[in-house]
Order: sequence, then C-alpha cells, then structure tokens
Amino acid sequence: MSSNTRQEGCEGGNAESCVSVAAQNTEGHGVPQDARQAAEFFEKACTGGVAEGCFNLGLLYGKGHGVPQDERRAAALYEQACTGGAAEGCNSLGIRYAKGSGVPQDERRAAALYEQACTGGSAMGCVNLGLSYAKGSGVPQDDLRTAELFEKACTGGAATGCFGLGVQHETGFGVPQDARRAAALYEQACMGGMAMGCFNLGLLQDNGSGVTQDPRRAAALYEQACTGGEAKGCFNLGLLHEQGRGVTQDARQAAARYEQACTGGEAKGCFNLGLLHDEGRGVTQDVRRAAALYEQACTGGMATGCFSLGLSYVKGSGVPQDARRAAALLEQACAGGMATGCNSLGARYANGSGVPQDWRRAAELFEKACTGGFAEGCFNLGLQHEKGHGVPQDERRAAGLYEQACTGGVAKGCNSLAVLIDNGHGVPQDARRAAELFEKACSSGAVTACFNLGLFYGKGRGVSQDERRAAALQEQACTGGMAMGCNSLGIHYAKGSGVPPDGRRAAEFFEKACTMGAAQGCFNLGLLYKQVQGRGAPEAASLASAYFGKACRAGLSAACDQQ
Repeated sequence: MSSNTRQEGCEGGNAESCVSVAAQNTEGHGVPQDARQAAEFFEKACTGGVAEGCFNLGLLYGKGHGVPQDERRAAALYEQACTGGAAEGCNSLGIRYAKGSGVPQDERRAAALYEQACTGGSAMGCVNLGLSYAKGSGVPQDDLRTAELFEKACTGGAATGCFGLGVQHETGFGVPQDARRAAALYEQACMGGMAMGCFNLGLLQDNGSGVTQDPRRAAALYEQACTGGEAKGCFNLGLLHEQGRGVTQDARQAAARYEQACTGGEAKGCFNLGLLHDEGRGVTQDVRRAAALYEQACTGGMATGCFSLGLSYVKGSGVPQDARRAAALLEQACAGGMATGCNSLGARYANGSGVPQDWRRAAELFEKACTGGFAEGCFNLGLQHEKGHGVPQDERRAAGLYEQACTGGVAKGCNSLAVLIDNGHGVPQDARRAAELFEKACSSGAVTACFNLGLFYGKGRGVSQDERRAAALQEQACTGGMAMGCNSLGIHYAKGSGVPPDGRRAAEFFEKACTMGAAQGCFNLGLLYKQVQGRGAPEAASLASAYFGKACRAGLSAACDQQ
C-alpha cells in the first residue's frame, strides 16, 4: 500500500493506517521526516482506539519530539496503551512508576506492570521484572525467579535477558555456576547488539573461563564492545596493545584506546593514559597532560588517580608544588581504599608535610595501610611502636609488625626485626635467627643488613667466623651507599682481615666514609696519617689534625682528644 493510500485511509477514519503514516513521518520513509506530523497521526490512531498509536505518542511526549515534553502526559498515554493491550505500554508505564516520572514512585505498581508486559509478550517487560526480583524491588528478592524471567526474555529476543542470565550463570546466583553456559549467553547478547555482552565474553576468552583462552579472540570482542560504545572494552583493548597479548604490542595504539575509554567515562582509561604521558610511551611526554588525566581519574572515583596526582603535587610535576594539596589527594586515595595512599599520608603526618605533625594520626594511617596489605605500613607502624611515637612503646608489638613487613617483602623490616632479636628486645635473643634475617634483608637490597651481617661474620656471631665473607659484605654495604660499611671495609684493609693488607685502599675507604658523613671514618683516616707522620711524611701531621678536627666537630669525643 502506497503512502498516499495510507494517508487517505487515515483521513477516512482507518486508525490503523494512521499508525503506518505516523511511522513513515517519524523515520522519513517516502516522506520528509516530521516529528510534529507524526505526533498528529499517532494522536488520531490513539483516539481511534489503536493502542500502538497511544504508545508511540507517549514516546514522543516523553522525549519532547514534535510535541512539548510532558512526562505526565506520556505516562497517561502509556496507561491507555497498556489498557488497550499494548504490552510495551505496560513496560514503559512500569519504568515510569519505578522512577516516579510523571506518576508517583511505586515499585510494587511497577513490578505489576512489568508482569503484565511480560505476560503480554514484551521481552523487555520480562527483563525488567527479572531485575525487580533480583533487587527485591516491589517483589520479594528471588534469584531463581530472576533467572526464569531472563531466560524467557532471552528466548523472546531481548539481548539484555541473555546478558543477565549469563551473569547469573557466571556467578552462580539462582542457577548452577557454569562459565561455559555464561559464555554462550554472552555470545547471544553480543550478537544481539549488546556491547556489554561482547565485553563479558571477551573477559572469559581472555581468562580462559568456560572457553579456550584466546587473547586474539578477546581482542576482537573488546574491539566490538568498544565500537558499540562500551568504554571498558576500549580500556581492555588498550591493555592488550600495551602488553602485546592477542594483538601487536603498540603503545601508540594503547594510548588511542585509553583515550577512547577516558572520553567514554572509564576512569581507568584516563589513569593509564596519564601514565603513558608521564613516561612518554606511545605519546609525547607531557607531565602537565599526565596530571590533568590523573585529575580526571581521581574525579571519576579512582583512588590510584588521586594518589598519582598527589605525587605530582609533591614533586611539582605538571602542577605547582603544593604539600597541602598533595596531602588532601593522598587522603582521598586512602579513603578510596588505597593502602599505599594511607602509608604516604601517614608519612606526611609523621613529617608535618602539608599537614600539622601528628604522630597519633600517622600511626592510625600506617595501621590502615598495614591492614590493607601494604607491608611498608607495617614497617612504619613498627618503628613508631619501637620508639613510642604516637603510640605506647612496645617492642614486642614492633617485632610483630617488622615480621609482617619482612614477610611482605620489605627488606628493612627483616633488618629491624633482626636487630631486636639480636638484642633480645621484645623477643627472645637468638643470634642465629638474627643472622638469617640479616641475610634475607641483604639479599633483598637492604645495605644496612649487609653491614650488620658483615659484623656477624667478623665476630662469628650466629654464623661461623669468616673474615673474607665479612669484608665482602662490608664492600656490598659501602657500594650501596652506607658510610659505616666503607669505614668497616677500610678497617679490613688496614688490618689485612679477609683481604690483603693495603694501607692505600684503607685510606680510600676511610676517606669515602668520612665524605659520606661517618665521623669514625674521619677519625680512622686521622689515625692512618698519624702513623705515617713518624715515617718521614711531614704533611701527614696537618692532615691527621684536619681529619681529627672533622671527626671532633661531628661529635666523636675520642677524636677531640687527639687534637
């Protein structure tokens, strides 16, 4: 039937023809697109008793297309459509009762209308009723009933129903947990045009859950989700490009995907793009842009974004240096569940940086960091308990916290625990156990522990005496920047203990220790020059005096006696 024939039929009183003419005006099929004209024809159809006309006119009033937006009028038209047998009218009216849009909010009434819509053949009515049962909104909470309704919706062609049922099978809510079945349902949802279905299926392919692990297939699904407007898909595709999994490793492509994710409201995309700008990977290095992206991530609720922005303010990287602003951002990161943020904020309270110095508050924050799994927080809290800063002095508690830090991979925690065990403070004295902990800490890069272990080998404390091993450990400590390690190594060379005797090498290490701030190094170098003085080296006396003076000024009384 031609458009002219339909219009003539509508004008002749055929209400069904009015719906067809209105649809043509709405979509611009065969006639110019004209929402106002469409509204007039839907009005005629509705007045003529065609429920579909009332429903479509309700849609136009809801959106303000061709007619003034009027939520109350839209609800009344949906009511008319529902009463006239249009299931989608019942569903749309249910949505309005759920939101309180144009009608008083009434979740029970909404659920009853969804039930009517679902029974009348509206797949989306079944979806919405299923969601009501999932939340216990207007009906008793019932995961099994939710699954039945999602199944009915999915069978009726609603991709959202397939997706919802997929989530239930993946999580085991109301149905047996079955990742394979979940994957099949996500596939259906994805094919039905639901981007989240593609994304969730991509996750399963990425992890090999219910399907064969296939990063390439995951990448294709993330791409589909991204193209369909799901920002999470863009983000995950960016991750794959950054890691080179399933796609070519390409930081530039990763940056482009993170940009898409960020623009789409995915805070993680903003954060990762910020990292790339910070490091200059795949994009031009731009710390100002990085800071702006961290800000965006933080505003989007991502604690890591607040933390990184806080560090930018600490360093003055891309933003003016501002200790107070940094502390406020670290507070946000901590409140957002980031243990690292609590630890960093605790350090600022301990130092009085950007906030008033407050040892008690520092202890609270270190406790929170430690409880949150950040081992450095346990170490810092241990220090406070050992020294009695802001908390009662308690070496037993300190030892327990150092143990936690050590187990969590904090080398200085192992070293501090070893010191307590060696001295029998808060724990039984045990030189062998102390030596084991110094070894562990030294192997993990704690140079103080290398120094302490070197002393143990030199004395045969907790280990077999071994001067060669002792000297090697002091060399490690010295190379790592510990002044007293250089001083001890100098003593080894001066005595020929574990190394060949070598006064020149001894002097070099004492000099290094002295330059690094160890008064004992200055004193020992003074002693060397004093010994040389009696061997026909007149300048040695003034050098010895100079080094003794340096050691004396640093607070070493024995050096003062030598002047």
